Amino acid sequence: MRFLGALLATASLALAQVVEDLSFGHKQPISPNTFSIPGWSILGEGHVPQVLSDKVVMTPPAGGNKRGALWSEKKNTLSEWTADFEFRAGGPDRAGGNLQLWYVRDGASKVSTGSLYTTNKFEGLAIVVDTLGGVQKIRGFLNDGNTDYKSHHTVESLAFGHCDYSYRNLGRPSKLQVKYGASGLSVTIDGNQCFSTPKVSLPADYTFGITAASSDPPDSFEVFKFAVSLTGSGGGAQQQYTGSQQPIVNTGSQNEAHVAASASQFDDLHNRIQALSKSVDSLSTDVQKTRQVQSEILELLRSSNLQGAIDSKLNNMDKLVGEIHRDIKSADHKGQYDKLSQQIQLTHEGITEHVPGKLREYVQSHTPRIGFIAFSFMAFQSCCLAVLLWQKWRKSTMPKKFL
Repeated sequence: MRFLGALLATASLALAQVVEDLSFGHKQPISPNTFSIPGWSILGEGHVPQVLSDKVVMTPPAGGNKRGALWSEKKNTLSEWTADFEFRAGGPDRAGGNLQLWYVRDGASKVSTGSLYTTNKFEGLAIVVDTLGGVQKIRGFLNDGNTDYKSHHTVESLAFGHCDYSYRNLGRPSKLQVKYGASGLSVTIDGNQCFSTPKVSLPADYTFGITAASSDPPDSFEVFKFAVSLTGSGGGAQQQYTGSQQPIVNTGSQNEAHVAASASQFDDLHNRIQALSKSVDSLSTDVQKTRQVQSEILELLRSSNLQGAIDSKLNNMDKLVGEIHRDIKSADHKGQYDKLSQQIQLTHEGITEHVPGKLREYVQSHTPRIGFIAFSFMAFQSCCLAVLLWQKWRKSTMPKKFL
């Protein structure tokens, strides 16, 4: 009971100090709807940041080269303040991207969806979460409006503070706190000091903003909370309690530590279930839209002139086929068949009666007579005999030659 009382007291104090117009995520849900955050402008390139009940997806896990931005619509009025920022990053091997927390003049118009590397001359502070030389880092940058970061060849050399921090694929939100006051600026991550400096002076009329950019393959950046509160008079900012963060209570009890760890795991599981439910709802909406489009197309086909023209053509074809069928069925073809049969019979009789006689006459007219053949043979034999006798006579009457 003592632990629960301390917990509720801390939460009440934190909620009382939060500047509502500059904060979101310190109360659930983040927004009463899924397309806006009260007091904040949402910008994007290639992707509009997705507002869920407990987080904002700045860059999606699929599809690289996307940009998202959140900018407070009101300026800060506190001379000393603490900003609690909770984010989570996830991506495959060799994924890339960057996340920026801004406190600058006219951020929505000067920076918009840009990153530290694509912004020209800004005035104010930028806390950058990205990878440099294969090492995951958190770095701080200041600009008085004279340095053009976009055209600078070595932007990394302009950092006034940094620390190494492996932020990718932790499975839980990372808690970044930026505290500004009379003692200067300090940055902590998950309760550990990252960097600090007393040599920083920031005006009280700048604007808070968050931008994220992904490369290909992409880093997916999710923002769970950004809460601005007045820096406590006791020398430090009061730690705030939300549904996804447990305060550190030094009681020495292992049970309390176990409860805190279990609550953190439950909150992470709850966040993942909500994200899955959102994806299922989106898929169901897409299916309903597809079915509606299909119904509209079918209705259009039923009511179009094309369907009427097709029906008319089919009716005409049915009529034509019916007329042909009736003509064939009602016509008297018996007389034609009788005439054809009679003509065939006459042709057959003419062939059987006249062809044999004509053939006999043709053979007789073209066959040679036997007497003529015998006379010709005898005449030929007589000529041959006469020639033989003449040849013998001539041989016997010729004078003989003696050698």
